Amino acid sequence: MFYVTRFILVITLIASITSCSSLGMKNIPVDDLKPKYANGASSFILINDTIIHIRDEGKKDGPVLLLIHGVCASLHTWDEWVSLLKSHFRIIRFDIPGFGLSGQIPSKNYTPEYSVELLNKALEQMGIKKLSIAGNSLGGFIAWKFAIAHPDKVEKLILIDSVGYPQEMPWLLKFSTNIFVRPFARIAMPRYFINKAVHEVYGDQSKVTDATVDRYFELSQKEGNRSAWIDVFMVMKDYSQKSDLSKGLTDIQCPIMVMWGTKDIWIPYTTEFPKWQKDLPQAVFKIYEGAGHIPMEEIPEQTAKDAFEFLTGKKFVTAINK
Repeated sequence: MFYVTRFILVITLIASITSCSSLGMKNIPVDDLKPKYANGASSFILINDTIIHIRDEGKKDGPVLLLIHGVCASLHTWDEWVSLLKSHFRIIRFDIPGFGLSGQIPSKNYTPEYSVELLNKALEQMGIKKLSIAGNSLGGFIAWKFAIAHPDKVEKLILIDSVGYPQEMPWLLKFSTNIFVRPFARIAMPRYFINKAVHEVYGDQSKVTDATVDRYFELSQKEGNRSAWIDVFMVMKDYSQKSDLSKGLTDIQCPIMVMWGTKDIWIPYTTEFPKWQKDLPQAVFKIYEGAGHIPMEEIPEQTAKDAFEFLTGKKFVTAINK
């Protein structure tokens, strides 16, 4: 009951000092969000009764690079990477079902394995047979699961502050999945919580803008997303306790780059990064001093440069100027 009382007190406090819109109780139709969060490269495809928002951008005859965002995020987390890399790659990115502008999964099967199935069907529908993948957090988990399931399709893999081993859940996920809080969290996701979470995943909080928080908050208000978030959080809670969570990781044969921010507190650098070093000694490791959980969004120029050089074997500055 402590969690219910705490949740109600927080909601009451927020309501008393802000507008009701900050309570995060809206159910905004997807069509109302499309003008701001979709563009000419966006398409909405139906896979297994689930609508998936996909963007296909860049060099149409170039090597394919698939970008997968993390929990609570959307494909927009990769905007700067796309700007920097689209002249060299055909870049595919999508909103994981339940996030961004994608629809919810009717069966509520939000396991990473099912995400891999949906993703594979989407890629087949697009005629993509070979690709490299970069994934962050939950997206990294889906990325390396995809590499295990479809080793013939994945050329290179970039894992950014990725899920991979049993660990303590981040506070937002842990709090929202509490048995007493859960029903309320499906109804309301206050801007206060989103703002706190966004500031936590940045190492340098001065880089967090109002526009960034607006994006995360507004997309959380899409009709059905809040409830889907809780379904995803419940899956992650279950998976975070699996002793064999990393099963198959060491069997991946393609070249791997692992990126990590030293100020990541959601998947802590100090405890989690050494596990990747131990299990993947052949991988290329990039450590970003002072960056948080989403370095591709926080320091896009440096991370995109490192990704480019890993994927192509060329110097980024020379190639970008040409």
